[in-house]
Amino acid sequence: MKIIAREKEKKELLNIYDSNQPEFLAIYGRRRIGKTYLIRNFFQDKGLFFYITGVPEGTKNEQLFNFNEEYLDVFSQEDTIEVPKTWNEAFSRLRRKIGKVKQNKKIVIFIDELPWLATHKSGFVSALSHLWNRYLSNNPSIKLIVCGSAASWVIKNIVDAKGSLHNRLTKQIRLQPFDLKDTERYLKEKNIHLDRKQIIDIYMAMGGVAAYLNYLEPGKSSQQLISEICLSSNSTSLYGEFDRLFKSLFRNHTIHVTIIKALSTIRSGMNRETLINKTKITSASVLDRVLQELIESGFVSETNFFSNKSKKKVYRLIDEYSLFYLKWYEEIKNRRIDVASNYWLTLLNSKAYNSWAGFSFEGLCFNRIKEITKALGISGILYSYSTWSYKSTDKSEKGVQIDLIIDRPDNCINLCEIKYANSEFVISKQYANDLLYKKELFIRKTKTRKTIFITMITPYGVKKNEHCIAVINNEITMADFF
Repeated sequence: MKIIAREKEKKELLNIYDSNQPEFLAIYGRRRIGKTYLIRNFFQDKGLFFYITGVPEGTKNEQLFNFNEEYLDVFSQEDTIEVPKTWNEAFSRLRRKIGKVKQNKKIVIFIDELPWLATHKSGFVSALSHLWNRYLSNNPSIKLIVCGSAASWVIKNIVDAKGSLHNRLTKQIRLQPFDLKDTERYLKEKNIHLDRKQIIDIYMAMGGVAAYLNYLEPGKSSQQLISEICLSSNSTSLYGEFDRLFKSLFRNHTIHVTIIKALSTIRSGMNRETLINKTKITSASVLDRVLQELIESGFVSETNFFSNKSKKKVYRLIDEYSLFYLKWYEEIKNRRIDVASNYWLTLLNSKAYNSWAGFSFEGLCFNRIKEITKALGISGILYSYSTWSYKSTDKSEKGVQIDLIIDRPDNCINLCEIKYANSEFVISKQYANDLLYKKELFIRKTKTRKTIFITMITPYGVKKNEHCIAVINNEITMADFF
């Protein structure tokens, strides 16, 4: 089957396949992102392909039975063969068969959902490390690929392994969601032709997760598709996906969900102290571990608070699907709303919708820093990005929130104002004064001596009028994201 997009990953996989050295690749990324699809469709017609996958909550005996079935399909002419009792026995059987394969034939061993196989006391990791260290690492035909949706587990136990697998990987790939450009390509392959604003609307509801996008059908608007896929309870929807998602990724996932729900309530993110107060998680080590797992899995971003001498971090929920679910599906479930009554379409001009859309568009922009800096002409230089807010205790002085700050080494700073709109954004006299006030307050409170550029990020750009010309230095539009 055709692999859409993933050009960088396909190039890396081809290098691995063509290599004259044994290769050990770890590929990881969130559930349903397309890891298995990518590996199977790239390698299954190349040389000898041996594929086993873990079963969630399966026993060791069940996992070994599945290994045996694959072994029979690939290697044995017999109808039955005794199921191995241990992973050492299973891998011993596998490596003996591999030893009989012609030397010029590439051998791809794909172990999918490794965390489900490597359960407590299963002996899987130690058996795998022995297989690689003693046998496979000496065979230039071998391409060993391990995969897992639980990114934090793969990183801890394979990528950053301390034991017998320490420093054994030759390659690693963290598979990310499709960006907007590849989402557009994917939808066109499915004969779904939407303008870029509608693609952004879909992306803000479900992100660039391949399996989610696969539910979409041609001939419908973005808002119809969001209503049907994200809010209905039929079989071709994301009904129940939120709970399945975190349960499949993390053990003791309730703590992860608690943090995700807390972060969804404040658009500008939270520092560590605020998060502790909000979640009531008192163990510092537990909080740090779970935050790191959420960051590694692509749900949460960690950014600096501008010019904060204590280097406090700001944590922000950036996963589009989670933001959508926690805002809308939870409300629908709690209020028992009938989504079949075009409930979603009636919300499109509401204050609640506009608030969510603004929040989600900010998150989308935070995930597009590379595209933003490229549009600003600074992608080739070192920069940092952060956020900044000021709360005044003086009633005569207004507090401000700056969505995104890009601090550049050329003695300049971009203060980015992010606004979601369905047409060109209009700068009024009052809004222009508010922007100038933000700029002046930022300079005064941070004592920066750098040149400040006010930068607008909107879907369609800013309407040219006297206020825009006087205040706005740079514009980023959705075209820059594609």
